[in-house]
Amino acid sequence: MQYLKSIILGLLFLISTHLLAQNDSIYQPNDMIADFNYMHKHLHLNHPGVYRYTSKQTWDSIYKITLNSLKEPLPYVKYRLVLRSYLNYVKCGHTQVIPSKKSLKLYNKRKHKSIPFKVIIANDKIFVSENLSNDSDLVKGTEITAINGINVSSIISDIYHIQNADAGLNSMKNFYGASQFATYYNALYGEDSVFKISYIKLNGDTQTAVISERSIDKNKKNILKVKSNRNLFNQTFAQFRICEGDTQTAILKIKGFQLNNGMKFYSRAFEKIKSQDIKYLILDLRGNGGGSIVEAAELISYLSKDTFSYGFCRGTQGLTYKNHARQKSMYYFSRTLIDLFGNKREENNQFYYHFGYDKKSLKKDKHFNGVIFCLIDNGTFSAASFVAAYVKHKSDGIIIGQETAGTESGCYAVNTPFLELPNTKNFIRIPHYQFKHKLPIKDSERGILPQIETPINSQTINSENDEEIDLIWKIIFEKN
Repeated sequence: MQYLKSIILGLLFLISTHLLAQNDSIYQPNDMIADFNYMHKHLHLNHPGVYRYTSKQTWDSIYKITLNSLKEPLPYVKYRLVLRSYLNYVKCGHTQVIPSKKSLKLYNKRKHKSIPFKVIIANDKIFVSENLSNDSDLVKGTEITAINGINVSSIISDIYHIQNADAGLNSMKNFYGASQFATYYNALYGEDSVFKISYIKLNGDTQTAVISERSIDKNKKNILKVKSNRNLFNQTFAQFRICEGDTQTAILKIKGFQLNNGMKFYSRAFEKIKSQDIKYLILDLRGNGGGSIVEAAELISYLSKDTFSYGFCRGTQGLTYKNHARQKSMYYFSRTLIDLFGNKREENNQFYYHFGYDKKSLKKDKHFNGVIFCLIDNGTFSAASFVAAYVKHKSDGIIIGQETAGTESGCYAVNTPFLELPNTKNFIRIPHYQFKHKLPIKDSERGILPQIETPINSQTINSENDEEIDLIWKIIFEKN
């Protein structure tokens, strides 16, 4: 009888193993290990900043730990978490894991449960930014202290471990951890229909509640959205306006450096600023995740009080994963342009490039010489951090808000082809260039710090006012 039982158990094990192998959501150890080794090899060959923040000894240790975690089959989501944890040690916000097409197709096949509120992460706390639950007490600014028995400090720690960031900055981890909070929560702890949460109300009272998603009124589903009028100064990624009254102030909000006809946008905007004798410019870079460096440099040319320059560097070996690279055409095209116009020189197995804006390049006829207030936050990243750094050091701008996601000294970006992992078909985005700001500053491994830091707490989140803009108006009125 015991012998028969062993045979049955053995057959069940073989069947379950076969089913696991056929299940699209499960990766097998051999495939995961082969892909991890392939990624490890080419990441270290191509990324120019692998050893900037993490020593070879630490990398060797992390490599062994990661290998040991891949000895059993893993769901595709859990495997990507392993890769994200490993890449966290690169400390580069542009280095990312992208799901395979098959994974995305499988994910989109079914309806997913989601945590019923959006959040802001700040000061090691989690606050509600939008309530989607059936609990009316969860107003904006409510502080969440635990979800399903998991303390918020543990949740933040787990998110930090899988969210890559320039120099490991908590500012970037906070912003992108919050923007992807529901996805991260599901990946880390699984999906639930209801959530038991502990929270602190705005009046300071503590409370526990069981919440679920708010039911949607079917009659409201089909309400037509009114399209806003779009024009040169009212784009998806940029808006510009001259303030009414006699404040002599203009507001330029850039959500991303990917404008429609950006050169024309800046030219016309600063033409209006000049013609109307504007004294104060509010440059709003909050939540700006970056974009075109050329476009960002064009904006700086209207603001910098002096000539300025910036540079790149990359390894001389070129692309080492040609057989498994995506966006190869774009990679070689942009590399050719950089080689042609970047004043290239070779030194210590590195190619160095230099781009300069001399006095002829500065927009003298439309140059802004007034007071610049530059708004930044934990979402100001990449090319937006580039602009904020130059406004601070080359334009004597007044920086207001919170620490940026991008470091003050530069980042790794410019040319970022995708490595497709041969077996699991996930993608790894690897920057091939170090982008260097040419400013008289040391690499402090910090983002751009504001001269005037504005707080993030329950009251400011709950407020209907724009605290930073209100502060600027107060400064302007005092100056006048």
